[in-house]
Amino acid sequence: MFKVTFFGRVFKALLFFILIMLLSSSCDKENPVKENEPEKNFSQLIRFDISCRFLEGKGISCIESGADSSIWITSGKELYLLKGGEKETYTLDFPILDISMAKDETLWIGTNGGGLGHLTGNGITWFTKANAGLPRDYIGNVEAGPDGRIWFSSCASDYGGLVIYNGKKFVLYTPENSPLNQHVISEIEIDKGGSVYFVTSGKVSRTNVYRISDFSWDCLGNENGTFYWVSVFSVAPSGVIYLIEDFSLSSSSIDSNALFEYRGKTWQKVEADFISRFSLFSSIKADKRNYCWLAGFGENSPVLHVYNGESWVSSPEGIFPDDYVTVIEADSENNIWIGTSQNGVFVLNQ
Repeated sequence: MFKVTFFGRVFKALLFFILIMLLSSSCDKENPVKENEPEKNFSQLIRFDISCRFLEGKGISCIESGADSSIWITSGKELYLLKGGEKETYTLDFPILDISMAKDETLWIGTNGGGLGHLTGNGITWFTKANAGLPRDYIGNVEAGPDGRIWFSSCASDYGGLVIYNGKKFVLYTPENSPLNQHVISEIEIDKGGSVYFVTSGKVSRTNVYRISDFSWDCLGNENGTFYWVSVFSVAPSGVIYLIEDFSLSSSSIDSNALFEYRGKTWQKVEADFISRFSLFSSIKADKRNYCWLAGFGENSPVLHVYNGESWVSSPEGIFPDDYVTVIEADSENNIWIGTSQNGVFVLNQ
């Protein structure tokens, strides 16, 4: 019995090593990751004045900003590009779940039923279960890395996982060939240095946050499970991670939702008197100043709570319609774009 267990572990470790080497050797060596550019000196003031609105009456699912001041916005099957005062519209055949702009200004698209799309000047190329061997055509998360690799989720409760595409090959990571503790990947983010962060989910009390840097995996917590459930998370430019641990699925009356931050090598709870067991938070975003923007609910309308690392500032009631915030994005100038479920996009200049 000992020999079978031992050689099984050796085989799993060897398989994981081979996959890492395969992906590393086939990547584009002519485009190494550049050194991080210094952050701009952004204003420290937090402003809630609405400077402009877009797509009034639309339900917004994704907002993605580019270094060239372009903004991509999605609503259902519609994809909008705002650039230089002009708007372009694309209509897809499938609902759009996530988008990510690559360094070459092309757009990667995750859909419900259509697989992974790549929008270039020549149209959209689709990668699916049929033509690329993906586990599913449901792509809930996609992120384009600064080195050209595309990271996305293609998974369900007991199969699939994290997929990486280097322009030539797709490599799938699962609990069977990697340190992942679950198949389901619920969130993915990539920082400016190219480190990849993602959250596993599927079973309560088993949620983990992982980081991959230079093909080295780190579980940022307990390998068996760190959080009960994570509803939203975001990675700041400094590498600080913000997340909401969500107990809404729990039958216990003791546990309460809470905001955590990861600094250095530990998770710490951030005190916030507006968070209770029944608090719902629909979106979170770390801006260019490393401030944490958290979308919650007041008595009659959405409220934005902003944490600057020391204290909280909250938006006044009534600046948004009776709705809820679906997404928060910070553009290259640190303007905050707020997407809503029924009222389009609000922009807050910082």
